[in-house]
Amino acid sequence: MLLRIAFAFALTLGAVGPAAAGNESAPTVDLSVKGDIQIGPDGHVTDCWLKTQMAPTVAKLVDSTVRSWHFEPITVDGRPVNAKTTMSLRLSATPAPNDTYSLKIESVHFGTLTRTNLKLPVYPSDAARVGLGARVVLYLIIGENGNVIDAMPGQTSLTMRAKDEDEAEMWRKRFEKASLEVVKSWRYDTSELVDGKRVAKRYAIAPIEFSMSRSDKWTPYVPGPVHPAWWDKAKAADGSAEQQLAQISNGETASASSQFRLRDDVVGKTL
Repeated sequence: MLLRIAFAFALTLGAVGPAAAGNESAPTVDLSVKGDIQIGPDGHVTDCWLKTQMAPTVAKLVDSTVRSWHFEPITVDGRPVNAKTTMSLRLSATPAPNDTYSLKIESVHFGTLTRTNLKLPVYPSDAARVGLGARVVLYLIIGENGNVIDAMPGQTSLTMRAKDEDEAEMWRKRFEKASLEVVKSWRYDTSELVDGKRVAKRYAIAPIEFSMSRSDKWTPYVPGPVHPAWWDKAKAADGSAEQQLAQISNGETASASSQFRLRDDVVGKTL
């Protein structure tokens, strides 16, 4: 759908990027939408609550789009039930002719978890002395009460190339140790409900970034090896671990075991 919006309206959508070719006054806009959805036993969306502040026109369009989605029914002991979960949706608004914008779905995730405490890991002092940073992606098991039951490294990437693999592994272990020490103190708001009950155990993926530069500066990484997660063997994940590791932003925790699955792929669709 094309929306006619002024520049000030575009700013309410999200971060403004480079102007479109041939239309220097029109920005390219990115919007991250958070909310909750509820589906009925037949898989249709029965309710939607958007938490992100948006221009009314955009909010109405997103709401109507989400309410039109159809999920695979969620079952308990073979019986279809009502269920509720969180939603994380990323949209792009591309400048179009006649001062309009075309809204497209770039990604959508269900069962995203919100951390209720902000305790950060201790930066390894020897790494700080040499100006080395890292991105540690952890696999988590989260209990019904929101506590982290267990954690293991999925992939650790460094900001600089080591002289050899032994040195790289030594640094990766340093950052992984600091990450695992703090993650056990994390708590989550586990709001996903199936048949009115909280899920007893959830698998999740969470990155931790150790950076010596400004937070708004793009940081390149030397990728480390990817380790298989618990749920790869249990076949509980939505897609491969490699794909999920690359899609998660710093500070986010993504579910790897949500039962919410759309019948049709909506990524790339225009609203």
